[in-house]
Amino acid sequence: MVPPPSVSPKLARLSRVMAALSAAGMVVLPVMVAAAFLYPDSTQWMMFNISHTGATLSDAIPIQYRVDALVCEIVPLGLVLWALWSLAQVFARYAKGDVFSAEPLRHLHNVARALFLGVLADFVMQAPISYLLNYWHGPGHREISLSFGTEDAARLFVAGAVLVIARVMAEARRVADENAGFV
Repeated sequence: MVPPPSVSPKLARLSRVMAALSAAGMVVLPVMVAAAFLYPDSTQWMMFNISHTGATLSDAIPIQYRVDALVCEIVPLGLVLWALWSLAQVFARYAKGDVFSAEPLRHLHNVARALFLGVLADFVMQAPISYLLNYWHGPGHREISLSFGTEDAARLFVAGAVLVIARVMAEARRVADENAGFV
């Protein structure tokens, strides 16, 4: 096995910053999502957009329906948190000079998986979330919505790019290990 290459101080510093930002996102994002569902009118100043709700969140929607919709939102949110945690792990390893070992590559694959599954979860969970947020309107005014938009397509493209980069890095590692065996 080839020893891990050292990384430049700039790359190490940037990786530490990105690891910290990813970790911070794991704390801030769930708080923002919960606040947006529980206190929608008070949090509009954040301009935090939760895609695929199928309705405009407002305090007019009874709290029990917003809480139930929030419970459904936990599925896609959990996948985002998995992606952020995996990113934090990747960057923490990079900061230590561990770029091509199995550990950061596994986490990079997990980022791609979480992004792919997140798009699917957003799509699937939109139906119950939109139903719950429109249920209070009464019979004849309830809606269930499903959508796939440019944001979803962009996330799929990024997930594919991350997956290809992870596979290229794994191949580079394999070739380096193979070349080290010829010495």
